[in-house]
Amino acid sequence: MFKYKDTKNEVVCLMMFPLSLTGEAKTWLDKLNEGTIKTWDELRIAFISPFFPPALFDRLLGEIRAFSQHENESLTDAWLRMKEMLQNCLGHNLSKGNIIKKNYHDLSEITQEVLNAAAGDIFLYKTPNQAYQLLEDKVLLNLDWAKSQKTK
Repeated sequence: MFKYKDTKNEVVCLMMFPLSLTGEAKTWLDKLNEGTIKTWDELRIAFISPFFPPALFDRLLGEIRAFSQHENESLTDAWLRMKEMLQNCLGHNLSKGNIIKKNYHDLSEITQEVLNAAAGDIFLYKTPNQAYQLLEDKVLLNLDWAKSQKTK
């Protein structure tokens, strides 16, 4: 995305959103009365209602709550699976801290120890942003390593 001078991210999102729509979603947006939606949150809630049924939301949120690392699943694969689940469940409203705690507690003990070692302390003693970044860095490092192994 782009940013012009002091333009807020929310304004940029509101400007770019219509460009991401096609078909039924584009028709829905075109039928909205101009000026009825003023914030990104208002748009998100208004958009989710007709296109994201409550039963689907409940099922996806239930899957997130039931998350656990599969046997023989790597940290990288478990984290990527969790992120995909979160992305698929629009409006889950889970904070980074809750996501980190949920993910950590549902990993195997061995994987928790790997995260603790990577953190240089107990992983959950990190701030949510630090813990999230540590997970992202570890996963990206593993993905880069796997990619370089494949090219060899």
